Amino acid sequence: MKTAMLTSILFLFATGLLALIGYGTSAPVVNDTVDPSLSILAPNGGEAWYIGDTNYITWTASDTNLSPNSVYLWYSMNGGTNYVLLAEAIANSGSYPWEMPSTQSYNARVRINVSDSFGNFTQKASASTFTITYVPPQAPTGVNINTSNGIDAVISWQPVTQTIYNTPITPDGYIVLYNESPYEQDEHFYYYLWDVTSGTSFTHGGVMRRRGEMFYRVVAYKDYDGRMADILSAARANPESKLSLTDIKQALVSAAIGGEK
Repeated sequence: MKTAMLTSILFLFATGLLALIGYGTSAPVVNDTVDPSLSILAPNGGEAWYIGDTNYITWTASDTNLSPNSVYLWYSMNGGTNYVLLAEAIANSGSYPWEMPSTQSYNARVRINVSDSFGNFTQKASASTFTITYVPPQAPTGVNINTSNGIDAVISWQPVTQTIYNTPITPDGYIVLYNESPYEQDEHFYYYLWDVTSGTSFTHGGVMRRRGEMFYRVVAYKDYDGRMADILSAARANPESKLSLTDIKQALVSAAIGGEK
């Protein structure tokens, strides 16, 4: 009798205890380990941007848990060796207006970082470098070759007075280049002949006696830091070096080369 009573009491106690316990199911817990997707649209390499302009850095970034105001922007003037913070904790708008620095660079890059709420992040830099230079002169017009004396080629052109933005400018000089083949659009085949700092003509003496045909190109330039002067001085000292227009542009790390015709 006592045993039966004890069993009944324990049964009732256990039943009461179970009645005090509630069960519930939480929502699934998701642990995001995927980095955001990020692509730089511009500048991503090869662009020519000018001091005084405002250009737009553009990108695309996406993630299911992208944090608000999680985009950071930097720029580099030395190919990515050092970066300067441009904007921090901005919205993922896909574009940012950037007023160009006042210093020239032929090795500029931008870098972008974006993160999500789980601490995942993606950081990318421009695929290759772009340039930031002063606004260059327009291309010379009215280029003419006079070979009427059967001996010389007299190359002449109209003076350049405006930049490519139609603002006033006085070029520091003009570079005359030659080509012995008709590759007009390929600057690898146009070689330095001479540079003109006074006037708008140059006489290629005796060329008609030595060559069956010649092609010429004239480039206007503005030399802001004297680097172009050094390049051209070296070319004059070694006329057999066959310095091409491409070579000049590659050597011109921080001077603004202008229009050509």
